[in-house]
Amino acid sequence: MMLGAWVTVVTALVLVIPGALVGRRMALPWPVAIAAGPPITFAIVSVFTVLYSAIGFEWNAVTALLALVITLLGAWAYAALLRIRRLRHLAPEPGPDDDPPLSGRAALQLVGGVGVGAVIIAITCIRPLVNTAFAGLNNISQVWDSLWHASSLRWIHETGIGSALRMGELMNYDTHGFNYYPNTWHALGAVLFPLTGANPVELYNSYSPAVLAITVPFGVASLAYWFARHRFDTSRSAFLAGSAAAVSALFPSLPYVEIQLTSVPNAVGVSIAPIAAVLVISAVRDRRRVLPAAVALAGVTATHPSGLILAGVIVGLWWVCEGLWRPAYGRLRDLGTLVITGAITVVGIAPVVLGTIRVADTNELPFFDFREEGVGMVKGLAQAAFNGTIPLEKHYPLWGLILLTLIGLGVLAWMRAWAGLAGWLVFVLVTANSVVALGVLSYPLGAIGGYFYNSPHRLTFVVALFSAAAAGIALGAIALGAAKVLSRIISREPSPVPARSARWVVPTAFAVLLVVVAGAGVWRYPADAQIASKERGGKYIGPDDLAAYHWLDGQPGAHDTLVLNNLDQGTGWIYPVTGLTPMFPFYRANEFSQRQRDLYWGVSQIGADPHIDQIVRDMNVHYVIDSPPSYWPFQNGVPDPENGVQGDPFLALRQHGAPGLTPVFRQGNVTIYRVNDSVLTQASG
Repeated sequence: MMLGAWVTVVTALVLVIPGALVGRRMALPWPVAIAAGPPITFAIVSVFTVLYSAIGFEWNAVTALLALVITLLGAWAYAALLRIRRLRHLAPEPGPDDDPPLSGRAALQLVGGVGVGAVIIAITCIRPLVNTAFAGLNNISQVWDSLWHASSLRWIHETGIGSALRMGELMNYDTHGFNYYPNTWHALGAVLFPLTGANPVELYNSYSPAVLAITVPFGVASLAYWFARHRFDTSRSAFLAGSAAAVSALFPSLPYVEIQLTSVPNAVGVSIAPIAAVLVISAVRDRRRVLPAAVALAGVTATHPSGLILAGVIVGLWWVCEGLWRPAYGRLRDLGTLVITGAITVVGIAPVVLGTIRVADTNELPFFDFREEGVGMVKGLAQAAFNGTIPLEKHYPLWGLILLTLIGLGVLAWMRAWAGLAGWLVFVLVTANSVVALGVLSYPLGAIGGYFYNSPHRLTFVVALFSAAAAGIALGAIALGAAKVLSRIISREPSPVPARSARWVVPTAFAVLLVVVAGAGVWRYPADAQIASKERGGKYIGPDDLAAYHWLDGQPGAHDTLVLNNLDQGTGWIYPVTGLTPMFPFYRANEFSQRQRDLYWGVSQIGADPHIDQIVRDMNVHYVIDSPPSYWPFQNGVPDPENGVQGDPFLALRQHGAPGLTPVFRQGNVTIYRVNDSVLTQASG
């Protein structure tokens, strides 16, 4: 648990501080700079990993520090330009009454709320692994994408290649065919290896919840603060935002489902999207924020493009519902500010645009379909609105959160935060449409949802961001109301002592609120911890697999050879666990080579087919590992292509062996074969 805590602390510092320093250097106030820290940090990582890859620099802790220094110099130049007399009129400094600075007490309330939310999330996600899962922090998640994330962390650390445009080199050992993947989250995590001393699996298991422990409270607090500023001063808004940050840890659809299903980069990108969106909106009134807003938006997009969709929807709804009717400098000027911010963002996300276009033919997002049979429209809307979609149907409804959300939505209406209400409603409809078709709205809603794979749990995450902000505002409003009543009672006392005591009523109310939320976190811990650690039982990769990996790791010369593995079985985990090189490091590969296909389907002919034996020698294959079952049902059993059954290419090997292979390790369902010397030394021809 100490290692998990250490990784969480280091993650928080590395994630927030670089971006906060750059944001502050670009004239953002400290509270805003800290809030914008995560997306700006990811933007720095995104730009420099691609740049370093192009010029031949490795990405590591030292070069990451160099990237920060260069970015700070650029931020200093931007701030200097803003001070030039001829340019001041383009980005004038707003008056002191426009957005007064936060008091120290208000800032502490924000920090306290974020801190409570972060601690609840980190403990709920990491503690069950340490205490109950096999291998502790070295436990293997059984979900498809987790292998890719853990492998990416190790690969970037070992090779220094962090560019999102070069991830095909990891996905396919033989062809290195092109593959774009938004790996900014992985590249930042790879920097943590020398800082934490964790191995790749330990780092993956603790870094995943650690990032969400920061970004979820930050994102929800940003939404809540923006909502509250429609009616309240900065101090009261910070009170409500801190309340929302703490409450965010109680929504199981926010951190815990995404940790279970390992869609962490998507969750991180979406959770920081509100920060960038609110910063873009604030740039309309304070045009000095145009560049930091564009940088933050680029960081969101590079982390996961779905975040750009959420940010775009928020900004668009604000413009339609509020910006058009209460312009800062005039509608055309305000729109021009948004357009300039967007144009700068496009420059920053050029690698994302290029990569997305090149892989567009394999990512037809609107056509993913997760709809459920027998779910009516009313039930689908209810599940979407109040976090009841798969896999949370057994935990639905949580009446306490539903009640707070409904009260909070009412408060938003009273505050006239129309864009926030519209955002919640839009994503409720998009989420419901992923469960049950909503008639004529199905296609446009599906087009938006397509960027989230039309996956109910990913879309429920978005709804929960709005719901958590509303629920936090409701709880905070109740606490403020109680504090106001208590202050009035105290102020009626004749002595001056109660009057001084009244100054501490609001801070005391906030402290009580945090205690209540922490208590709710303890009460919810068993259920939420079970959600976060659900796919950890060793169904595909278990203790026997780990034993096999470590045995092979100890064999002389194993690290200088290639291991032939069945990618459908997930045995690519041998790479993040030991650093050995499998032919297939993931459950899929881009652009199979012909020799990969021949060897994969002809594994049982090693030693009997000269063509297969030549491939073994050419690729330096010395070991074969077999660990049934395969991940998907159609990948098991006898191959039957005529009836659309792929089957298991290693089945014949398992049943009859191969002339050129000798079993050298067997434990449970796992078998390791060594290629016979007669095959490896046979003359080519």
